[in-house]
Amino acid sequence: MPRSRTRGGPRAGTDDAGAGPPVPPHVARGRAARAAVGAIFFANGAAFSTWAARVPDVRDALELSPGQLSIALTGLAAGALAGLPLAGLLIARLGSRRILAGAGIYLGALPLVALAPRLSCLTGALTVFAVANSVVDVAMNTQGALAERLSARPLMGGFHAMFSLGGVTGAAAGGLAAHSGLNPETHFLLVAVLLSTLCAVATAFLPPDARNAGGPGPSVARPGRGVWTPGLVAFCALMGEGTVNDWGSVYLRDVAGAPPWLAAAGFAVFSAGMVVGRLAADRIRARTGSHRFLFGCATLAATGAVVALALPFTWTSLAGYALIGLGLAAVVPVTFSHVARRAPGAPGPAIAAASTIGYVGFLAGPPIIGALTGTAGLHAVMVVFLALMIVVVALAPRLRDDFAE
Repeated sequence: MPRSRTRGGPRAGTDDAGAGPPVPPHVARGRAARAAVGAIFFANGAAFSTWAARVPDVRDALELSPGQLSIALTGLAAGALAGLPLAGLLIARLGSRRILAGAGIYLGALPLVALAPRLSCLTGALTVFAVANSVVDVAMNTQGALAERLSARPLMGGFHAMFSLGGVTGAAAGGLAAHSGLNPETHFLLVAVLLSTLCAVATAFLPPDARNAGGPGPSVARPGRGVWTPGLVAFCALMGEGTVNDWGSVYLRDVAGAPPWLAAAGFAVFSAGMVVGRLAADRIRARTGSHRFLFGCATLAATGAVVALALPFTWTSLAGYALIGLGLAAVVPVTFSHVARRAPGAPGPAIAAASTIGYVGFLAGPPIIGALTGTAGLHAVMVVFLALMIVVVALAPRLRDDFAE
């Protein structure tokens, strides 16, 4: 009698009966790397939003005036900018994986912020926290680029969506902690322990750095050939993002005539558009290529600005904000991916250099807009944003490198 197919063990090409073909090792490594990098992005977003959610409590504990609080926040901004070139140096010498293995040091700075006994200590703690945040930020984006290389498909949009998800989670947890009366010291310590544990586990599955990482490395992370154009794209995107963050609700209130609660909802609508855009970015980019994708993103964001400018009413402006969020969502992640692919031997310093150029725009944008609104009115907010997106549209064709090509 012929032998039954169910006797004699599973068929060739399967792990066991009904289990399907085995997963190739490189595919398994790629999946593990994606999960690990996504966890790091989530942790970073949650850590920073934990601080942001408890700013009023930290301020009240030290009885700071608005002017004193602005001094402390200046330390935060200065530290963030100073940490970017340092990140390129450290990653070139140590490798991004080793940097993230020490992410507990960055997270350990979080409780120090809550423990600061006076303004000078708070400013110093925030500066240290921001420097460490920038180093971790560049390292995790470097790992994101390495995970893309390992998986041979776009992933950076999804990683930045995990950062946004971490931010929402951290902010929500911060709100609950404040509502329950948990003091910032205990709250920040608990968050630091939990996120440090998550990062420690994730680090074991991160992809290896480029072959020359961990060598002597450059003395500083300077923008080199091939970085200025994507850096300018990041500058325009981050300046636009900072403009909407700081002036969006004011525009809604004073130009569009929105009631206070809807003016406050403008940032939520913009942020929701950012999350949705990042979740969809990788799939679209895989089909279109970076330059077409960036062209479409900037066009979509510019359309949102035109809607808010031409139809300055509450609901049309909110619709414009949603389009702006969708359009801006993945511009910076794709820019980082581009510079990393153009510098396969040293992706960390390249990302650090592009980040430095972009972050200057994020810091400079709101005060520049503030100066312009004093002479040209609040319509300058959307006019400047539209001009920034036109620059991105013009530069997008120069960022060709991708998975779809």
